[in-house]
Amino acid sequence: MIWMPLYIHIIFSYLAAVGFAVFLNSPKKTLYIAGAIGMISWIIYVILMRIGFDMMSSNFVAASVAALLCEILARKMKKPTILFVVPGIITLIPGLGLYNTMSYVIEGDFQQAFATGANVLFASGAIALGVIVVFSLFRTYYKKSTMEKSIEKSELA
Repeated sequence: MIWMPLYIHIIFSYLAAVGFAVFLNSPKKTLYIAGAIGMISWIIYVILMRIGFDMMSSNFVAASVAALLCEILARKMKKPTILFVVPGIITLIPGLGLYNTMSYVIEGDFQQAFATGANVLFASGAIALGVIVVFSLFRTYYKKSTMEKSIEKSELA
């Protein structure tokens, strides 16, 4: 990762997330929140990378935090979670790694292409796993709490 001041990361990750939210036709009320989630997930990733975490762990933690924020804010705002998830994790997608992998393939450097492609694949898997774990835990908890409430109501009746 190229070193840049943190404020540059903050500005451009926010703009990138808002841009994807606009591209996905998100309602105006959700644009700022989607941008903030994307910015937060990217800043977490950058900070973890700077303190020595590997790329997969950094992506997993950042995606997990983004997914948790998305679930909480979607329920609070009564909007679909997908409005926040895609802009929230889009900043984590390893685009440069994908580009470099294709570049190495075109150049015929298949060993470097395989190494770079494997890193990109693992990073993308870590992002997906972070989102899936949080969504599964959140949905399980939500279903359990709604079932308990419905049982309490039926016992009172």
